[in-house]
Amino acid sequence: MRLGKKSFLMNDLGMPSFEFQKNHKYFAQVAGSVEKHAADELRALGAEVVSVISRGLRFTCNTETLYHVIYCSRLVQRILAPLFSFQCHSEKYLYHTVRNNCDWTSLIKLDQCFSIITNVMSSKINNSLYAGQVMKDAICDQFKQIYQRRPNFQPRDGDVVLSLYINDNWATIAFDLTGTSMHKRGYRTAGHDAPLQETLAATVIRLTDWVKNKPAQNLPLYDIMCGSGTLLAEALMQVCCIPAGYLRNYAYLWNTPYFQEQTWLSMKKKVDSQIIPLVPDSIMGSDLSPECVEITRQNLKKIPFGEKIKVSVSPFQELPKIPQRVIVTNPPYGIRIGVKNNIPKLYQELGDFLKQKCPQSEAYILCGKAELVPELRLRAHWKKSLKNGDLETKLVKIKIK
Repeated sequence: MRLGKKSFLMNDLGMPSFEFQKNHKYFAQVAGSVEKHAADELRALGAEVVSVISRGLRFTCNTETLYHVIYCSRLVQRILAPLFSFQCHSEKYLYHTVRNNCDWTSLIKLDQCFSIITNVMSSKINNSLYAGQVMKDAICDQFKQIYQRRPNFQPRDGDVVLSLYINDNWATIAFDLTGTSMHKRGYRTAGHDAPLQETLAATVIRLTDWVKNKPAQNLPLYDIMCGSGTLLAEALMQVCCIPAGYLRNYAYLWNTPYFQEQTWLSMKKKVDSQIIPLVPDSIMGSDLSPECVEITRQNLKKIPFGEKIKVSVSPFQELPKIPQRVIVTNPPYGIRIGVKNNIPKLYQELGDFLKQKCPQSEAYILCGKAELVPELRLRAHWKKSLKNGDLETKLVKIKIK
């Protein structure tokens, strides 16, 4: 039997009142090194960026624009809706505030499983795992008081995902509007662990300016070491205006409190109407591994127009002359692939290939280590630092005459 609720954060109508509902401010989590690019993307999608911090952006927008960001952002990993914030100097105060400052039954159903993502830094509470445990206990104890039962909890990918962030003794508790990382587009073959995350691949394609300049230059894009096809897939989705979330399952979002179905459907219809066909032979790829080429084909088939992309089996050293191309590739560098021998030699052969077989082209090489860049033995037009997970990488642009 349910007991009466306490007086939690409420508005004038007696409904729960959270920070994001009052100020329409949200937080976007992004990978390190892409903050500026993600800020530019959010502005293009209609949001107002309030501040840019390490691995994140604070932004404000109306509900339609929020859904636009969730559906279309290629660089953001998670969108958080802040619930409430407070000074937090001890685990005891964290427990007390979490348990008494929010009606968790308005966000979590008794038969649902919830998860908490915790990040603690520069604070008296210095253990993220323990802070998450305290928050979990506070929520479960509130349910136990009201229902005499607790909801289920799992470390990640729950039906409801919450975020606890404590920095300099200031705690922010937020509701995860995406449930899982937005880098999961929905086209990747299950069980295949690719070394290049989709959000980083999208950043690389964005930095080439190929989509922006393609109508003027009319240069096809070619990945000569395509692996599982992540760069090809992201290039396809960008040039054809296919939303990053086109294949993603949105059951999680639809089940969140305060979801506005008609606003979502109207936004999605408008965005999907802007999808355009792929120009034939504008994207191509190859790889020396028949298995990788088959995985690439299977991944691309899931995306509109993906079956039109030609992918072949060939070591790049044996490819014929391919002039006037935009070459974009992520060569193996021996950390995740597990092949450390002959990596410098591979880069030297790549540099020779570009110089001898790719005249009047631009090449964008994502080098796993900065010390590999000189092995190309070509002058870099520019170099940009990017993070692939915890790995520091260098994206190098080379102009070939």
